[in-house]
Amino acid sequence: MEMSGLNLSSSVLMTIGTVMVIYFVLIACFGGIFSRFSKDVNDFFFSGQRFAWWLGAASMIATGIGSYSYLKYSQQGLETGLSSAMTYTNDWFIVPFFMFGWLPIIYFARIRSIPEYFARRFNNTARYIALLIIMAYMFFYIGYNLFTIGIALEGLLGIPMLYTVPVATLILGGYVTFGGQTAVIFTDLAQGIMLYIAGGIAIGAGIVALGGFGEWWSWLPVSHRLPFVHLFNDYKFNTAGLYWGEALAGSIAFTFMNQGFIMRYLALKSVNEGRKAAVFNVLFTLPFSAIIVGAVGWIAKSLVVKQAAMGGVLEGINPIHIANHFHTFIVVAWECLHHNAIVFGFVIAALTAALMSTVDTLINACAAIGIYDIYKPLLKPKASDRHYLIAARWVSALTALIGLCLVFFFVNLKGSLMSIHYKGIMVIIPSIVTTIFLGAFWRRFNAKAACVSMVVGSVFTVLTIFWPTFIDPLAWLVLGKDMLSQKYIYMRALFGMSITAFVGITVTWLTAADPMEKSEGLTICTLGIAKQKYKGDKNVNEAVGKKVRRLVVELDENFAENIVSLSESVMSRMKANVGDIVYVEDSRWWLGGLRSVHTHAGAVHNLGDDKIVMSKSTYKNGMFLDNRLITIEKIF
Repeated sequence: MEMSGLNLSSSVLMTIGTVMVIYFVLIACFGGIFSRFSKDVNDFFFSGQRFAWWLGAASMIATGIGSYSYLKYSQQGLETGLSSAMTYTNDWFIVPFFMFGWLPIIYFARIRSIPEYFARRFNNTARYIALLIIMAYMFFYIGYNLFTIGIALEGLLGIPMLYTVPVATLILGGYVTFGGQTAVIFTDLAQGIMLYIAGGIAIGAGIVALGGFGEWWSWLPVSHRLPFVHLFNDYKFNTAGLYWGEALAGSIAFTFMNQGFIMRYLALKSVNEGRKAAVFNVLFTLPFSAIIVGAVGWIAKSLVVKQAAMGGVLEGINPIHIANHFHTFIVVAWECLHHNAIVFGFVIAALTAALMSTVDTLINACAAIGIYDIYKPLLKPKASDRHYLIAARWVSALTALIGLCLVFFFVNLKGSLMSIHYKGIMVIIPSIVTTIFLGAFWRRFNAKAACVSMVVGSVFTVLTIFWPTFIDPLAWLVLGKDMLSQKYIYMRALFGMSITAFVGITVTWLTAADPMEKSEGLTICTLGIAKQKYKGDKNVNEAVGKKVRRLVVELDENFAENIVSLSESVMSRMKANVGDIVYVEDSRWWLGGLRSVHTHAGAVHNLGDDKIVMSKSTYKNGMFLDNRLITIEKIF
């Protein structure tokens, strides 16, 4: 079998396939272990909001790297060099809006889905318009990830995607269906580590093949050393386009409306933990991930240039011929690893894990919207919590099945992975990201404006597919007359956002304002009210206290549920008052909050500074273990 220059024997294919199967089984079993931590629907979707920032941030590594990432960005790295990292390093400007605006709004308002925000901020009409757009966005990503991994496995193993994609879908759909968000977080944590290890192996092997970092840099063309490409020259990949399309629309979409990422932040124990995760994500995860997914392409360029200068032979490796740039990562990894089928199998398994780690998050997110925005409000508004948990698992399975069916849609599309990706996303997201931003940061923005702007913005954006000349005036204004809009795939997003913003602002000023109480706690200027509603008390205590560690649990049969009692000294160290929300967790930090519970501080006791008193039900809700010490901190 030949694939872009690779000739793999049946024994090698068997070894690679065996390694991948073992990897999949281990990951599925690992995810299945955590199914027992989903005892109700809140646990299934939000893990009881119990986790530490580092666990959420680390699990986002695998969620952010899709199955297409290694393939697409290695290809881009080969073609344009270090500039391939631009798409992973352009989120910084949106992070403050997320940390101090959107995140506290949805967290304190206890928003469970993005469409639910539209219902509470505006009305149910806005909710279901938003639901259609968001579901299109997430199903697009699910189908796209399954499609790209199917292509990669078909080219590598010679097995048609008709067989590989259903198997991959069955595995990831299984542990998401039964384990929920907790299984997703811990599985993504493990796979994030594996992704970095696998990427590091491929990069290290390439550097060794070249003769060291110095050789890599010296053979890398000057044009490939630049952090940015030309502003306009290449309409498929250019700096202006990546800003106006990918950075502006794409980053807002990924940060503000990607239900999967939102749920990951909502699974953390507090807003401050979410802010830590966001900072870590933009300062470390995204830049490092850009290197992991793109560096093999940079190495490939140096290898190709060096072997051409050396007459086509490099010591220790075969001549590298990359007929199809889409297979850059696979070809370079195979040759630089000296055809080691076991190590290469692990690398490819980790690449496939990128699919699982992105799609499992999206499946869980689609299920959340299915339950909270369709099933519960329209079909079963007063069912038991256990009923919703069972329904959530069925919706997860259905979501995986729909994603699998969408693979056949992508099979019929033409163009590169990059163009297919951006052509789809840039049509879907402009209207909703603009409406979210206006709703969160402008209290006057009303329900009529939200509904009209989303519909009009979406319609006009879709029309540009058939009549791209609609974009000409905006393209000429931003880029100049020499750049034809129909060749500039990124301008569609800016056009859609501009139309949506213009319509939304105009309708807002031409119509009456919504009642002010409608937006209380749902805009940045009403966060104080949101905090009060979250606590259930107007006395919000934001004094910064200390964590108190190594407390011994004492159970009291007659103690009220959802209340713990501490000594006066411990309350003072935490700067806590009676009635404050506190977070109680197993003292083993490396659990990341797996065994923990939010509760309230009750009246003080005089049993000693090392005692914490709680009821058996509170102890059970926290899933604590006997003879384990406890750590406690005040939230507010």
